[in-house]
Amino acid sequence: MYRVIIVEDEFIVRYGIRSMIEWEAIGMEVTGEAGNGREALELMATGLPDILITDIKMPVMDGIELIAEVRKLSPDLKIVILSNLEDFQYAKEAIKQNVSDYIIKSDMMPRDFEQVLLKLKDSLEGAQKPWEQKSAPAQIAPVHKENFLIELLELGAVQGRIEHDTLSRAGLAEKRPLYVLQILPGGRAEPEYGQGAAVIRSLLEEIGLNDPVIGYELIRDRQGVLHVIVTSEVMVQTGKAAIMDRLLSSSEQLILRLSRQYGWTVTIGISGEVREWADLKNAYVQAAGAARMKLFMGTGRVLVHGSVELLAQGPQSDAAQPDTAQHQMTQSGTTLAPSLQISSHQIQSMVYAFQSRELEEYLEQLFGQLAVRRDAELVQIISLELLMILTTLWPDVSKDAEQVLELKKQYFDELSKLETLEESREWFLQAFQALVAHMKEMYNSDRNSIIKATQYIRQYYHQEITLQSISGLVHLSKNYFANLFRKEVGESFLEYLTRIRIEKAKTLLTGELKAGDIGSLVGIQDPKYFSKVFKKITGVSPSEYRALVRKER
Repeated sequence: MYRVIIVEDEFIVRYGIRSMIEWEAIGMEVTGEAGNGREALELMATGLPDILITDIKMPVMDGIELIAEVRKLSPDLKIVILSNLEDFQYAKEAIKQNVSDYIIKSDMMPRDFEQVLLKLKDSLEGAQKPWEQKSAPAQIAPVHKENFLIELLELGAVQGRIEHDTLSRAGLAEKRPLYVLQILPGGRAEPEYGQGAAVIRSLLEEIGLNDPVIGYELIRDRQGVLHVIVTSEVMVQTGKAAIMDRLLSSSEQLILRLSRQYGWTVTIGISGEVREWADLKNAYVQAAGAARMKLFMGTGRVLVHGSVELLAQGPQSDAAQPDTAQHQMTQSGTTLAPSLQISSHQIQSMVYAFQSRELEEYLEQLFGQLAVRRDAELVQIISLELLMILTTLWPDVSKDAEQVLELKKQYFDELSKLETLEESREWFLQAFQALVAHMKEMYNSDRNSIIKATQYIRQYYHQEITLQSISGLVHLSKNYFANLFRKEVGESFLEYLTRIRIEKAKTLLTGELKAGDIGSLVGIQDPKYFSKVFKKITGVSPSEYRALVRKER
């Protein structure tokens, strides 16, 4: 079993990573978590993991410092870095420290993450992959050209420039307008890893994107996403609009043909123009940012970075089919809106109270605010928080641990396939409604457990009884029992237990026992606390109550 440590300052991201992977099934286990580099080094003082997954930007000690320290301990430790698109400058520094792979947080999906881990597992087991083989640098073959372009695309040029000789050996002209098109598959993605590239290349040739004026390279990045790097001979400003028109037209035709001929839905993000190969990463970030706006604008269309026209507030429905493919203009790279806050306690209370309508209104308002803010990373964070609430509540209402595990895996799988904000809203609404419905069924079948619990309290009130012990007695989870008890009895477990004890104390106070001893006889050991609780419930102290009883006689 390979050992993994996760280092990330955001708890919700750590939770997502830990929960989205079936670690044991792939021969791994998470042996530790840390919120920053310093905590991670303290963890590793007792033993190094086989794989380190670390964020880059963290307080106290960031990922770059952590990796540098780890490399002193183990030059060969497998390291995966987590990064945001805008943090690639930091990622480049990490790459110099010989990291094994990196993952974009906004694109982090279970199946992709698992593939990265399996690749590292193969490496740990000594399997050499074709892309890990070293070749003589004397001549740049096509595969080297592709790797060179991938590095430019994702990491940019070292020190912001590229030597003319390097471009020449890669078969790239030194100065010309450059654009990047990112092709994101939809719900019906390419059936096999390599087939999509071949189909798209063939269709681009049919569409006529490649001619004496415009050329392209089709590249798949390390996340498996296809990109078209477009080059043009046109340098004058008047040709810029014509090039964009060509790109829009070609992209629309590509979407249409993929839909009609293969049943695939894709969204294409188009960057603005850059003039240097060293700036290719900027175009990559722009294209990725535009494509990610499908979350709000819908799929099966072309989305262009940097236009002046924005869609009206709210996400568009995904109902638009590729047969009517349209291009929408987006503005990516804007300042992030302040984070939304969701109340897990409020959601849990609505679920336990069967308040389906109130829960629906809460989710509608939450997703309405997300639609206005148009922050894809914020949507991901909120989705993970909602998912955490779901996966936390299900064990409370299901006695089948295996079923809960399978449901959690199903949740992550389904959530990873959602493409638009509207789909996410509908999915979460259905998931919470299913939870409420299941809880109603459980309540009906578990009412006898509450009768059993109240009978036990009335018989053993003088003993130590806690929420944990009484819920265990009737074989229900603590939180579920507490909510079921309140719903059935009309008061909390503690309120009920205290009331029964005070009722018994009132009976004992009619006798000759000392008031100070009566508290311990009904299960309240502290005389002062007993007196305080007694007065809170009855309005008088134990001694005053005794005097009133004797006076009435």
